[in-house]
Amino acid sequence: MQTESYFIKVPPFRDSHIHFVIDGRAVSRNALLTIMHNLVKHGIFAVKEMGYKTGIGLEAKKILLEDSFDIPLRIQSAGFAVYKKGTYGVFLGKGISDKKEIKKTINEIANAGADFLKVVNSGMVCSKGKGLVTPGGFPLEYLLEICSEARQMNLTIACHANGDEAIRNAVIAGVSSIEHGFFISKETIHLMAERFVAWTPTVFALLTITSFLPAFEKKYIEMVVEGHLESIKYAASIGVQLRVGTDCGSKGVRHGESIFDELSLFKKAGLSFEEILSCVCLKDEEIKDGNFLLIKKDFVETRKIEGIYYNHRKIE
Repeated sequence: MQTESYFIKVPPFRDSHIHFVIDGRAVSRNALLTIMHNLVKHGIFAVKEMGYKTGIGLEAKKILLEDSFDIPLRIQSAGFAVYKKGTYGVFLGKGISDKKEIKKTINEIANAGADFLKVVNSGMVCSKGKGLVTPGGFPLEYLLEICSEARQMNLTIACHANGDEAIRNAVIAGVSSIEHGFFISKETIHLMAERFVAWTPTVFALLTITSFLPAFEKKYIEMVVEGHLESIKYAASIGVQLRVGTDCGSKGVRHGESIFDELSLFKKAGLSFEEILSCVCLKDEEIKDGNFLLIKKDFVETRKIEGIYYNHRKIE
């Protein structure tokens, strides 16, 4: 981070949890190109794509390799997520029903060109209350085998997990990051810190569903979000690596612009300006390469980037 006059020069942003879909639905090639441009227009030069049943994230990577396509976006893609058949995750990728399918499925994903493995180890937060999560996920013995197989294929593991038991089992099994992580306990947060497991809390994506809910369910989800923000602050205080991920592509979460919504929630959680930048920015070396953003100290509130630069040239 560098200060020039009243502007601050920072590395470009990374959105650590996206999907190349709109409102959960598949998109055309033209819509995919629009999504990619919208990400860059909001200062996002790198993304982690968390899988879809068509493998569209891998297709997006191929587009970036075309000679005619010049955009400073870097994509790491899971291609397809793995989930337990009969539970949450069917739209995200490939289902596994028993242990003998683990090796075959992970090999298929790795051979398709995935940069990491995405594992679905729970369902979604249920708006009905009482800390409920919809059905999904694997027994610990399956998770251990999934993670072992992924490591043999040189894949790190990002894990969708809600509910403390599902999160803790994922950490014990050896995942690299927890995605979402609602209803996590302080004990499990400490375990994540000890094992250097990163956390992408995706707060805004859950908050958006309140616009579709009756009043009593909306109040409950807002209460869940408040608890999630407290957990984020605690995780930051003990050194857990926090990442900003919007879950854009899910219903009501727009590509690019939603980065400011997520950053606003990190600020509401009590993270400092410097902590927020460390969660969302790429490495400082980007600035030396001429890839940087010009912002003001209040950029989260104003939702404004003063300038976006790639190879020292301003992107209009």
